[in-house]
Amino acid sequence: MNKMIRTIAFALSALMLTLSPMAAFGKELEAVPVSAPIEEQPFEYIKMKGIVEEIENGDDFFRILVRNDSGEGLDVLWAYINDEMLLLSDKTMSPAQTDAIKKGMGVTVYYHKNTVMAMSYPGQMKPDVIILHDGGEGANLVMVELFDNELLSADGSMIIRPGEETVIVDFEGKAATVEMIKDRELVIFYDIVLESYPMQTSPLKIIILPEREKLEEPAGLILDEELQRLEDGIVLIPLRQVAEYLGYEVKWDGLERSVELTKGPLWTKVYIDRNTYSFAKMLIRLEVAPVIYSDRTYVPVSFAEQVLKANVEVLPEGAIRILE
Repeated sequence: MNKMIRTIAFALSALMLTLSPMAAFGKELEAVPVSAPIEEQPFEYIKMKGIVEEIENGDDFFRILVRNDSGEGLDVLWAYINDEMLLLSDKTMSPAQTDAIKKGMGVTVYYHKNTVMAMSYPGQMKPDVIILHDGGEGANLVMVELFDNELLSADGSMIIRPGEETVIVDFEGKAATVEMIKDRELVIFYDIVLESYPMQTSPLKIIILPEREKLEEPAGLILDEELQRLEDGIVLIPLRQVAEYLGYEVKWDGLERSVELTKGPLWTKVYIDRNTYSFAKMLIRLEVAPVIYSDRTYVPVSFAEQVLKANVEVLPEGAIRILE
């Protein structure tokens, strides 16, 4: 018989809580009235639920293309899978192998809010956790988040109450204790939840994620206030600033209204309001033509990638990092 995912609704009856103090949770839970004020809390992890559309297994990489047709958040993403992240089954709650991934399979990708994503389309990143939805009706619920010393999630939505039967392991699968999960980022599997606010559950399994290293001052050229953002979402970057950072000599021709870029044998030329860009003696078209704002020439951010062959990353706060 498939496992039933049971939800205990706090608002159904106070009598139910009086008669049954949630023995399944190992100890009685303190319920917070649903009518209590709810404040928006910061979260640490972002999730993208979708379908595996493509699978690529290269000589030194394995990645899956995940598409989300819900119209919310990312719509498509290349997720790289390696030994530094967790690939888990929502049925067994255990690590899965890449050969278990099939086209058309449902997955959920979890990544930390500070994860850097390559500014390409589709986006590319190395997530922290990928859950394979291979359990069907027998699947367990999953949450990935930072939990504080009181075992409250960073987004304020869930309190966990480990019971005697809760399995707790570290990233390597070694047994861990309740004290070790405090103030840590966790993967929790559960099937029963008390619908108070915050919700409360006694997890079936808890996996402790590795401690996150403190972010160092990012290298590269960081663009934020210098960016121009069009209404259709296209981002423009200042051409001279980016090109000179990458080592190009920049020359403006006022008669032609053009900019010439030279770096050794590399050469390209762009014209204001003309959507043709030269690369390897070929002309390519990008999202928009170069434009002038406040006496500065701007080009789409894709110009840095496709013509100047730089690495472009989108930082969490929306700034862009240019790397050689």
